Amino acid sequence: MNDFSFIAQILSAGKDGFVKIQLLDKVFDSIIQLNNIVYLDFWGRKKKFIIEDTFKVKNSFFIKFANFNDERDLLALIGRKIYLPGERIPLSPEKEFLLNDLIDCQVFRDNNLIGTVKAVFNAPANDVIEIIKLDEKEILIPFVDAYFELVDVKNKKLILKPDVGYYDDED
Repeated sequence: MNDFSFIAQILSAGKDGFVKIQLLDKVFDSIIQLNNIVYLDFWGRKKKFIIEDTFKVKNSFFIKFANFNDERDLLALIGRKIYLPGERIPLSPEKEFLLNDLIDCQVFRDNNLIGTVKAVFNAPANDVIEIIKLDEKEILIPFVDAYFELVDVKNKKLILKPDVGYYDDED
């Protein structure tokens, strides 16, 4: 079993042995249905972990792994990527990135550089990217498919559709 699909990343450790995760795609329900087994990457090697419990609060997802019972046990897991065997969950290649991978992407519209992504925020309706414009002003743009012609995380490039407007507070 060498083929794995990247599905999430562990963001932080919490109470009672739970970790908060950021999902790559909408696969949370699939995790629960797959015999509660996932794989974590440790320096290029995948290690099997058993999911003991899961829950969701609004847009946040939490997992408890068997034999991990408190925050101290979980410190080595923070930042680790979570995988499923590739044949179980086919993910589209364009979705195989985390929101934090957008940081430092250059943002263009009509072949003009607008600025660089400084931060990404989870909001109730949709995710939002914060861009530092060339004039050092900050703007916020919803990170939704309807706003972008191209999202190329590998080459750190985002292209806004020509009709997408953006505003900053001082203009």
